[in-house]
Amino acid sequence: MKLYNIYESLILENTTQALIDAINGKYAVNIWYRDAKTNTLEQRYVFIYALGTSKAGNDIVRAFQAFGGSKSGNSKWKTFLVNNITKIQPTDFKFYKSVDQVKGGDGIPQYKQGSDGSMLGGPKNYVTFDK
Repeated sequence: MKLYNIYESLILENTTQALIDAINGKYAVNIWYRDAKTNTLEQRYVFIYALGTSKAGNDIVRAFQAFGGSKSGNSKWKTFLVNNITKIQPTDFKFYKSVDQVKGGDGIPQYKQGSDGSMLGGPKNYVTFDK
């Protein structure tokens, strides 16, 4: 069991660093996410905006899901448990404005830079945009 815990720790560390890189680099990523309720693994195309800790004490990311597997639909803000992300694949698509500020972003709730009510004490890392 100790070896498994070490392995799991290394994977989460690499996943967390890849998420921080996506936040700092402002690029979209493909993630493979395991749904906790159904145990299904699905690919999702997302823009990661913030990384923090949930009120339950789990590492989470706030992201805008453009498309991919989802029961609750696409083109919306979501939180993802970091430990349910099994793979991250960076893309070449960089973003310079929040998704709600681009053409076609009407009706998308505003990105609140540095603020996320679902994260204990706010996000640890988050996307910033020059004003």
